[in-house]
Amino acid sequence: MVKPSIWPDWLEDNEESALLAKSKAMSEGDKPETLAEHTWTVLERLSELIHLRPNLADEISVPNLWNILFWSAFLHDFGKAASGFQNMLRGGERWPHRHEVLSLAFVDWITESLSTEEQIWLIAAIVSHHRDIQAIRQSYNWHTRDQVAAIVAQLDETTLEGLWKWLAECPNNWRESLGLDDLTIRTLPIMSQETAVTQVQQHGVQRIYHWLNIYYDFFEDEIEYNPLPKVTIGTLILRGYLTNADHCASSHLGKLYQLKIDAETILKSRDIKPESLYNHQRMSGQQPGSVLLTAPTGSGKTEAALLWAANQVVNSNNSPRLFYTLPYQASMNAMKLRLDETFGEKFVGLQHGRAALAHFRMLSEKDEGATLKNLIRQVKVAKNMAELNYPPVRVFSPYQMLKGPYRLRGHEKLLSDYHHALFIFDEIHAYEAGRLALILETVKYLRQNFQAKFMVMSATFPDLIKEVLADALGSAIEIEADDALFEDERFQRHQLKLKDGELLDSLDEIAHVAQAGKLVLVACNRVAVAQTAYDYLQNTLPEGSNMTLLHGKFNMRDRSELEKRIRECASANLDKPQPFVLVATQAVEVSLDIDLDIIYTEPAPLDALVQRFGRINRRGKKGLADVYVFRECDWDRQAWVYDTAIVEATLKILEREQNQPINEKKIGDWLNEIYTGEIAEAWRADYQKMAHEFREVWLKNLRAFEAVTDKTEQDFYRLFDGVEVLPKSLVNEYAGYQEKGRYLEASELLVPMRYGQLQSIDASRKDATYFDDGWPTVVDLPYNANEKTKGKTGLDMSQAREPAERTIGFTSCGGAALPAGAVE
Repeated sequence: MVKPSIWPDWLEDNEESALLAKSKAMSEGDKPETLAEHTWTVLERLSELIHLRPNLADEISVPNLWNILFWSAFLHDFGKAASGFQNMLRGGERWPHRHEVLSLAFVDWITESLSTEEQIWLIAAIVSHHRDIQAIRQSYNWHTRDQVAAIVAQLDETTLEGLWKWLAECPNNWRESLGLDDLTIRTLPIMSQETAVTQVQQHGVQRIYHWLNIYYDFFEDEIEYNPLPKVTIGTLILRGYLTNADHCASSHLGKLYQLKIDAETILKSRDIKPESLYNHQRMSGQQPGSVLLTAPTGSGKTEAALLWAANQVVNSNNSPRLFYTLPYQASMNAMKLRLDETFGEKFVGLQHGRAALAHFRMLSEKDEGATLKNLIRQVKVAKNMAELNYPPVRVFSPYQMLKGPYRLRGHEKLLSDYHHALFIFDEIHAYEAGRLALILETVKYLRQNFQAKFMVMSATFPDLIKEVLADALGSAIEIEADDALFEDERFQRHQLKLKDGELLDSLDEIAHVAQAGKLVLVACNRVAVAQTAYDYLQNTLPEGSNMTLLHGKFNMRDRSELEKRIRECASANLDKPQPFVLVATQAVEVSLDIDLDIIYTEPAPLDALVQRFGRINRRGKKGLADVYVFRECDWDRQAWVYDTAIVEATLKILEREQNQPINEKKIGDWLNEIYTGEIAEAWRADYQKMAHEFREVWLKNLRAFEAVTDKTEQDFYRLFDGVEVLPKSLVNEYAGYQEKGRYLEASELLVPMRYGQLQSIDASRKDATYFDDGWPTVVDLPYNANEKTKGKTGLDMSQAREPAERTIGFTSCGGAALPAGAVE
């Protein structure tokens, strides 16, 4: 740490009596961190946050915000000077009080020249930097005056004089050292030392309650009920910035990163020459503001999006963060690796429910000789950096964004990083109406209140989706790839064919095609169908045939191994791939950059089929590849996955278009045909109902200082991240890892599923033996991961009941429909 030229050495001269902020165990190095050191580091991180968006305070009409934040950061931990707290940091007994409340005793030292509004915001920032208002209000009221008096008495005169001298001599120098001179941060007159010490010793209790009551009234009068937009947005930043700076300082991760991106770096990292860019890529790199891009699969939409982002950064110099949003964890993991090549590994974060395990796998494969201890350390650093808003580029699910409006813990910190941010949305087709409503209402809110910009891209957008996107994005520029590109033989890769009957009735034919040397994809709507098809083909094909099963009911360890094998057998970059059969569910629709010869698929909505077709003849070097769609399936069971009316409407169009090459340009027209009449009315009704509820229940009640209850937060994660279960056959292995403290490896044994699927498992198959030990739910269902018997087939859900309904109600969070393909 490089200290400023003026430093409060008098607070640290004697190691035994130095004022500390952290215990030795929570500090970096072999010494406990002092209060001055921690405060300086907090101010460093705060100054970096401010410099990311230096004009933000004026833009949101809170011109004194940086001044308030600087002084609140300076004072926020003064309460740690209490002798009881200092004794605890040196190994003494626990101090059962809130230091941030005691810090309010020092506010009067600097308030003489502050306006009433500045004083209120100052104390709100200080007292809220650890706990929500409800926790503070429950612990500190008129019945606890004796407790407050006891902790004020722990501030002796020498300590108070030292703190006063620090406040009198250091702030101006520190402000200059941080480069904050020109950002409305003022020099504040402070009361004399004698008055200041007397104020705390004789009136500290009274003044703490005075400021607490003002904070409580401020929350009720200006935050909770009918707040002004500038108050809502301003206080979100106020708490978000201070807590982020404090947590970053405590993590000892160093300086925050700025987003650096330019067209030349992007093209070089992708080995693309400027003259070889398609028109839609070139136009994307020239447009200011939000963009809606339509371009065929494989035509470089990712590169177009990055060029768009580079243009925003270069021309506005005010876009400090880039978020790349995708619907599935597998696609997020793959995109993280792709963006690492452009920005560098430490500048790209990954955020989803199993990101720690994904990092663990990535690092293990990258450095096979790394020790477990080193891998775990790297995983923790990556996870902490992403949560603390360090990486300027982050790959995540849109559900990460929803944590803000739903007011999950830390929502202020999350939302404050979205100001002037850039968001790229890929695979927008993956969301059903209800969830799309939540996402796009959040997009609209961020555009209107946080000056965020968005690029949404797809191979096709039906008019129904364009309508809601237009409302969310405002005056977005529409960019479409040239018609000639859609007609180019490189992008007309598939010949559509329909087949009678169900997929399971044609497995002998599929086996025959596989034996002829083809790379075959067998795409199923449900895990049970995929497992049945895999078992049959494995018993039918000659021993030693190269085949793999992929679906969403594998644990992370097995799924990672399977995806690695699939890439080795069917990567789009292979020159001479060997014959291979991949049986898969919707898990294959995203992320895997594979290239097979032919597909046999169960009927599904058109947009899902297009994604499946995208795994066939991906590079367009095989002429016209056959894509077979079956006319029939188990309609009763598939109804839990897809809307039957939409699937039937899709088949009607495919009947007309079969035996012809697929032109992706026409897919938008086909989707418009499907989403008409009753289907469109039902879709719009679902969308508008969810959008209205979300606005009224959540966006209108978005506020700082108060997160939702633990129960509501648990419901959120159940709905959006699902749950994880442990197959009973893996209990002993899981227990072994737990006992050895190898928690990441233990977590790799858990199988993800939707909460509704967990509910569908009979109670007699849920082993409650381990519930009281903090274990995951143990399910007594077969899990096959034995390669030597019949291959990995994952969790067998055939003995579970069908879910009682297609959607999971979430009344406390506005309700939401399941995403398309959720049963992967």
